[in-house]
Amino acid sequence: MWFKGNSIVEFVPDFTVIDLETTGRGMQYTQITEISAIKYRNYEPVASFSTLIRAKFPILPFVEQLTGISDTMIAGSPQIEEVIQSFVDFIDEDLIVGHNVNFDLGLVSDAYYHVTKQSIYNNYLDTLRISRILNTDSLNHKLETLCQYFGIQRDVGHRGLADCEQTGQLYVSMKEKALNNNERGERYECI
Repeated sequence: MWFKGNSIVEFVPDFTVIDLETTGRGMQYTQITEISAIKYRNYEPVASFSTLIRAKFPILPFVEQLTGISDTMIAGSPQIEEVIQSFVDFIDEDLIVGHNVNFDLGLVSDAYYHVTKQSIYNNYLDTLRISRILNTDSLNHKLETLCQYFGIQRDVGHRGLADCEQTGQLYVSMKEKALNNNERGERYECI
């Protein structure tokens, strides 16, 4: 059984954004097909990590259409067991940021525990959770919708590194909105 850090609602200048793409088979059977991260220092990107992962289950057709990642593309890629330690080393002790990060962090934690029998104790911040608090007037809280809401350029496709970039920009945009929001200032003191 693995454990994870705490979910926090606080903006910090140094963090790592993570994003995964998967086979799309439901939590019990889904497998990682791409694992990506961008490290930020003082709210600026400074390093990135991204690799395709060879999954044991085939990628569902709708996922292939969404991400552009095919079984053929990942056939020669390493398995998650071969890269998970490098990925966790890249994150180091940073706050982990992601959009619906509980899903991604669950898969990363499972893989890491399977290989090392250790847990990842980093605290994490879910931009989806923050958006539900801060952006009550948004049509919905999907990453695509929030990028449009904040005027963040959205790359075509749904890939790990691009999603990390957009989530990082979303994190910074929501921090600025929270700090500049006079109407609700008290409500966001913890942010």
